[in-house]
Order: sequence, then C-alpha cells, then structure tokens
Amino acid sequence: AQLLKNNPLRPVNPDLYYIYYATLALYQHQGPIWHDWNNRLKQTLPSIQNKTGKNAGSWDLSRLMTKGGGRVASTTLAILSLEVYYRILPMYGFRGTDGPEIKVKQGE
Repeated sequence: AQLLKNNPLRPVNPDLYYIYYATLALYQHQGPIWHDWNNRLKQTLPSIQNKTGKNAGSWDLSRLMTKGGGRVASTTLAILSLEVYYRILPMYGFRGTDGPEIKVKQGE
C-alpha cells in the first residue's frame, strides 16, 4: 500500500492499466491510503474524461498496455476503477467504520 501511495495518479497521460490494479489492490487493503487514493481517483478520472464531440463520455488512449485496446480499453479500465466497490467486497473485510450501512425495514 505504501508503494502505491508513493506512486500517485497522474492526470497527464495516465496509465489506466496501473490505475485499475492499484485501485483494486488498495480497495482490498482498505484503510487511510485507500481513502486518499479513492478521493484522488474520483477527482482525477472524471476531470480527464472527454466531455464533448464524438468521443464524449470516453477516455483517451492510455499509455503502455491499453494502447492495443484503444479507446474501448481505456474507457473500460477507467470505469472499472471508479466502480470497484460496487462489484466486489474487500477480501479481508471492512476496517473500522468502512462497512456499508445496513438498513432493515421493521414489520416485514
């Protein structure tokens, strides 16, 4: 986790392959480093998303691994990074107050 903390998100020409796996690893780890990373992620990725034109809603080609997959691979990795906590639970459980709030309806 500390290694990933020392290699933060790069808003200019980001490596979305790295970002996806770093996000997944830090989510599994949980804790303050995850929260810092996720807050930066939620600011950085939407800020570099295309907002106008025929590519609106997508992300530009990422450096390294996703160049072969083009815009589809870059957009897929960006979206999967942003929604990691909607798809899986932390392998080692939630730490502290990170757990989801459970609401139970009374009388049913």
